[in-house]
Amino acid sequence: MHRQRHSIRRLLAAATCVAAVMSSGCARLFTTVQDIGGWGWHPDRDVQHSDTAYESGGRRVAMERFAPRDARGRHPAVLVLHTSAGPRGPSGALVRRWADALARRGYVAFVVHYFDRTGDTRTDDEREDLVFPAWSAALSDAVTFVDRDSVVDHRRVSALGISLGGYMALALGATDTRVDRLVVLSGGLFHALAPEIRRLPPTLLLHGADDDVVPVAEAHRAYDVLTRLHVPRGLVVYPGAGHSLDPADRPDVMTRAMAFLDGATSRSANR
Repeated sequence: MHRQRHSIRRLLAAATCVAAVMSSGCARLFTTVQDIGGWGWHPDRDVQHSDTAYESGGRRVAMERFAPRDARGRHPAVLVLHTSAGPRGPSGALVRRWADALARRGYVAFVVHYFDRTGDTRTDDEREDLVFPAWSAALSDAVTFVDRDSVVDHRRVSALGISLGGYMALALGATDTRVDRLVVLSGGLFHALAPEIRRLPPTLLLHGADDDVVPVAEAHRAYDVLTRLHVPRGLVVYPGAGHSLDPADRPDVMTRAMAFLDGATSRSANR
């Protein structure tokens, strides 16, 4: 992953890193209520939250399941992929807010603790370039696990990733033909992977023009690969927005992401 290192150091220094708390079965959330409240996320009462896990490469990988309350029939699913700060702290709150929003819309969302495959808690560029194939394998195993969920429509399993999670969404989409759609927020393509890619699913890229962690050039690079592959694609660049995007832009980000996952085709645009 190619980021501006001085900025990512500031980002990681500000992030909260809490040791993983493993539990067995589908029961309570992996974190205490006190931790969650401190991060800025409070579970939505209209969403069913449960814990589960699967095995990948001989390691136990935790996963949080967010489902519509009283879900019946088959629902599309989305893997929600965390940043380089891991699934804890403020960035963990962010991915859980996305998962809640997806469940309210009728999706079954899964926050995948893909760092569990390698034992990482948070990372940097050098580490990510080294181990992303293992994380990608863990995500492919997550798709297999999600396919077996009794209320998931296995034909519609997508991924939404933020920052490093966006890189991982594209890595998964390049290697697993079961993935239906991708939404990438403030992410890009691993440079080592880009020349080897022969396929990707329909993909929407959402990025801030003034991102100083993952420069917007990374989104354009990914878009160029999607264009080469003749894949349905969209790129929306938000003028003046940084890595976290501006609060004023977030409703538009949410609307576009949900519409794209629902099946709407997006096109490149600057707002």
